[in-house]
Formats: sequence, C-alpha cells, structure tokens
Amino acid sequence: MSNTQMIFGFPHRARRRPQRGARPLVFALLLFSMIAFVPAGVFAQRNKTKTFTVRPDVRLELKNRSGTVTVEGWNQNKIEITASMESSAANFAPSASNDAVEIDMMSTNARGDVGDVNFRIRVPVNSTVDIQTLRGNITVRGVQGAMVRAHVTSEGDVELTDIRAKRVMAENMMGNITFVGQLTESGFYKFESTQGDIRIRIPMDSGFRLMALSRSIDLGGFAQMFNGNNNNQRRMIGNVGNGAAEINATSLRGSLSFIR
Repeated sequence: MSNTQMIFGFPHRARRRPQRGARPLVFALLLFSMIAFVPAGVFAQRNKTKTFTVRPDVRLELKNRSGTVTVEGWNQNKIEITASMESSAANFAPSASNDAVEIDMMSTNARGDVGDVNFRIRVPVNSTVDIQTLRGNITVRGVQGAMVRAHVTSEGDVELTDIRAKRVMAENMMGNITFVGQLTESGFYKFESTQGDIRIRIPMDSGFRLMALSRSIDLGGFAQMFNGNNNNQRRMIGNVGNGAAEINATSLRGSLSFIR
C-alpha cells in the first residue's frame, strides 16, 4: 500500500460522492416529516361569507357548538356573515327571510363534532340579536334593537358594549360578563354567571330596580343613591333613582361591580 493511501497508519478510503438522486430524496423526506407534524385543521380551515338584504329591525339567531362569535352593528340594511370553519366537514347553511336570519350549526352538523366555527357578523343597528353557543366567547357591539341575548352553556366570556336595547340577557357557566350601554325605561336586564365576574357600566343618571346576589357587590357611584336592603354586600334588593328599569344580576362564585 502506498504512502498516499496511508494516514496515521490506517488505510485511507476515498469518500464516495452521493448519488444524484439522493439529495431530492432527502429533501422530500424532510418536507414530509414537517407536514406530518402540522395540525390537520390548519389545512382544512376555510372561510365562507354570505350577505343578505334585510329589514332594519331584522332578527338574527345563531346556535353554535364551539368557537368565538362577534356581532357588530352597522348602518346598512344587510346582514353579512363570515364563518371560519376548522374542519372541511362543517356545514354552514343559514336560512334567511326579510324578517329573520337563522344559523343553526347544531342541526346542520348533528352527525358529529366538526371543531370550532368562528363567526364575524355585521347586522343593522336596530337588529334583535340572539346568540347561543356551547363553548366560546360572545361579543356584541353597537346594537340598539329590541333584544340582545348571549348565552354560553359552559365556558366563555360575554362582552356587550355600546348596547341600547329593551331586553338584555347574558348568561354563562364559567367566564366573565361585561355590559356597557344604556338602560331604557321599563327595560329588563339579566346577567347570570356561575363562576365569573359581572361588570356593568351605565350612565350615572340611570334609574333602575336592582335584584342582585353575588359573593361581593360593589355599587360604585350608585351606592349613595341606593335605597333598599343590603345583606352584607352579598344580596341587594332596592331602587336607584326612579327604578324605571330592572337589573337582575347573579354571580354565585364571582363578583358584581358597577363602573361609572
């Protein structure tokens, strides 16, 4: 064996160059391994938008299984619905008339769980809004129709802002409830949470009858105007001002606070 073939007493073997087809094969395997670890919902997620011409005081009703729901009022006699679906198996089929638009994700997807479906909806300002979901946050902004209802069966926050409706109802099991708006004369406002805080922000000249039960109750600036029974700040029944509207608030394991 020649000296050129000996390095430090060991035979030296020439390196073999990789075959031409090796690099593309390695790259393909690497790409496949990356794709395999990407959640399947990333590729399946899709958006779908539908628009309906409606009357100004239309009623919107939505029943969802899971996912966030955001409803915003706008100055058009149209309802625009954008659904972001996690699974390609989800069926999105709203029914519409001049008076109402209904979306029932529970019935149209009754065969099984299709993952989260997130909604972004724009409605006329004077619409009636009725939203229900098993799990997920609900947000309603800028609506001044006859009624606003937001019901989360299990876990999810409810946020109602810039609301002026005759009837407002917000309920959840786990999650906070926030109401920012104006009360109407003879209006009814119900806020109920099992494990969550309730925050109510209304004008200081508001008049209402309060029925409240909570772990702690803070009337804020309304404390000096409250006329009624106060049971250790856990149960309150009485009037503020003329008592024209009614607020019924219950938070069994959370707090209730009024914010100026």
